[in-house]
Amino acid sequence: MDSSEADLDRVEAQRSTDVSRGQRKRRYFLVSLIKRGISRIFRSLGPLQDGVQLGSYSVSRLFSDFRLSDFFAFSGVYVPMSPEIFSAVSEGDAECMTKLRSSVTPAECLRSDQGDSVLHLAAAGGHVELVKTIASTWPFLLMELDSKDQLPLHVAARARHGSVVNTLIDIVTFLSNKMSAARSERLNPYVLKNKDGDTALHLAMKCLNVYCVIPLGETYPQAWFLANNKGISPLFIAVQEGFTELVKYLLENLDNDGTDLQLEGRKDLVHVALKARNTADIIDVILKKYPSLENERDEEGMTCLSFGASIGFYKGVCNLLDRSTRGVYECNDDGSFPIHIAVQKCHMGVVFAILIRCPNSKHLLNRKGQNILHIASRSGKAAFFLSVLLERTSKVQLMEKQDIDGNTPLHLATISWRPRTIYLLLFHYKGNCMNTVNNDGLTSLGIVESNLQPNYIFMERVTLMVLLYFYTSARQSTWLMFKKKITRRTDPPAGDKNKDYVNTLLVVAALVATVTFAAGFTIPGGFNSSEPNQGLPTLAGDRKLTYFMVFDILAMQSSIVTIATLIWAQLGDPALVHTSLNVALPSLFFALLCMPAAFYFGVFVVFARVKGLVIFLDVASAVFIFLMLFLLGPHVLLRIPGIPAAFGAYFVLFVLLVDDDHHEQASPAKISSEEASAAKSSSEEASAAKISVTTKKVLTRKSVSF
Repeated sequence: MDSSEADLDRVEAQRSTDVSRGQRKRRYFLVSLIKRGISRIFRSLGPLQDGVQLGSYSVSRLFSDFRLSDFFAFSGVYVPMSPEIFSAVSEGDAECMTKLRSSVTPAECLRSDQGDSVLHLAAAGGHVELVKTIASTWPFLLMELDSKDQLPLHVAARARHGSVVNTLIDIVTFLSNKMSAARSERLNPYVLKNKDGDTALHLAMKCLNVYCVIPLGETYPQAWFLANNKGISPLFIAVQEGFTELVKYLLENLDNDGTDLQLEGRKDLVHVALKARNTADIIDVILKKYPSLENERDEEGMTCLSFGASIGFYKGVCNLLDRSTRGVYECNDDGSFPIHIAVQKCHMGVVFAILIRCPNSKHLLNRKGQNILHIASRSGKAAFFLSVLLERTSKVQLMEKQDIDGNTPLHLATISWRPRTIYLLLFHYKGNCMNTVNNDGLTSLGIVESNLQPNYIFMERVTLMVLLYFYTSARQSTWLMFKKKITRRTDPPAGDKNKDYVNTLLVVAALVATVTFAAGFTIPGGFNSSEPNQGLPTLAGDRKLTYFMVFDILAMQSSIVTIATLIWAQLGDPALVHTSLNVALPSLFFALLCMPAAFYFGVFVVFARVKGLVIFLDVASAVFIFLMLFLLGPHVLLRIPGIPAAFGAYFVLFVLLVDDDHHEQASPAKISSEEASAAKSSSEEASAAKISVTTKKVLTRKSVSF
């Protein structure tokens, strides 16, 4: 074997893709088709990014004295590059070639600290003329790798220098034509991969540079389907970034029957198109060419329809459903179906789209034996969906269905402390499910009572109240409504929290007492200054003034009672604290209701004839009273043990306002990460839009005749 053959073997060993010549003939694009088609379009564009027109120089003139042995003349010995030469080549200094030729050390042996040759540096800097000169002088540098296993072509593509990429492509094409077919096939820089498994086309796609993407994809179309170490191909990136026109053009011109997709790495292109929320056109193109991709699963084992349901892409899901409803009945690797995923993520539009086309899918069970009502009750994110579903479907079957643990939807809502969900379930259905026991022998009420903590946990107390109310009201006995209790004893906060809580109540009560005491001596309307009623209120005969004084007195006295009872709580005895709070909280709540009532009548008695102000006063007071009753009222009543079930109706509106969804608080680090991700996403979307527009213009600029 001669030296040139040995060097070709060394180049061949660097290739990470070993594709036989016969396999490449079965690839997707015919090279002749591309050269007759795409090249006519893009080579008519004129100047590219760096102002250099393709084909504007003669490659043959550069390589007029080229001999094949020159391509393999490198000795393989590397010498550190001097800072002077490194700076000159990086800057593109016109005199650097003189320095390279006069250097004691052969220029082809020079390497920077990062393993870059002089051609790598010239390509990274975008110096086209210098790249031509170096490549024609030392052509073997075209296939030399740096420390990251990158060719100069990789470096130019990563740096977005389209003119350098085109120059290197033309030079490689010229040299390949000088070689035999066998050698030129093995001398292929377009399939060589760096340490990350990326080809030059990968790097160009990641940089979103159409002026690098187009010539690389045109010269060696098979590179679109090569995967990197993460299983990502350039075609995958194009779909992911939403390059609709480019993907449509690529897939529509594939030269096979669509039955055999030899795409390397990940083949879940439909999933990626759904994630990018691409239009239905690109999904139609993918599935029209490769129908088998509809059966592909992503890395988590999700089908296309399940993935679309998980992200809530309504248009994409409808597109898949209109093609076929078979996917509705295909489960993921975890045993869940698309409708389960949609309910869990609370994408109600997707759920109803599935139910309209496949109404029987509501009975599907996952591996835990749970239907959509189980999942909605457990997640707590679908209150509105629950209401609509229970109104329109066979709720008895869904409500009474038990999973493998014997839990009904009511059990799961109780386990997750979902008071609003429990209320909706029991409001629409008051059947035997309240008395159904699971595999542990517990009803939903039994679950609450066995897991209820002695201290005050808001969601637990509201859940207990809702269940007790419905268990009592289901018997339709007025006597039981007053006998049965819907609240339980709660222990006061422990330690310093108890002191802080009591001190807060003391401050509020003291403020109410001070304000109401002062208001008792500043009567609205003032006092008479003349006989015979001197010193008496001017509006003493008005009933509204009487109401003002009544509510003011009640507010002051209630606040004084609150202060007196909370003084006992300061002693620290747990029993005294509990008893004091049971008296102080209702007393303070009553004082806080009486004080705005006194204010209302005080203003009303003075401005009774100003109708506009009276109307505003009525509306504002009604809103305030509602907020007080349904914000502070439940907090007070839930802490008092022994509230009769008849008061449960008072909590109905309040329970509907309770948000029992899961919303985890993000840490500052997580928030920062999400903000950075959002900023990056916005930048990539803008770049993607730009390249899509450019590609569309290029593809439509001139018709292609094949």
